[in-house]
Amino acid sequence: MTRVNLMIDKASVGELRKLLGTRSDSETVRAAVQQRLASLQALDALRRLQGIGKLEDVFRRDMRSKG
Repeated sequence: MTRVNLMIDKASVGELRKLLGTRSDSETVRAAVQQRLASLQALDALRRLQGIGKLEDVFRRDMRSKG
């Protein structure tokens, strides 16, 4: 880790801290960055799977009956 100086909206970080349950602004920013990276990586994986073709439901469930 390295120390950086950021311009951020203190109220937004405070609101995010409450939602994430983090203890400090630094922990909140680190958690937000990690969550965003994870979501982007998941989207990239889904796009790559989409390019491969249809996924097969190996359990043969009828997804139409799910509500």
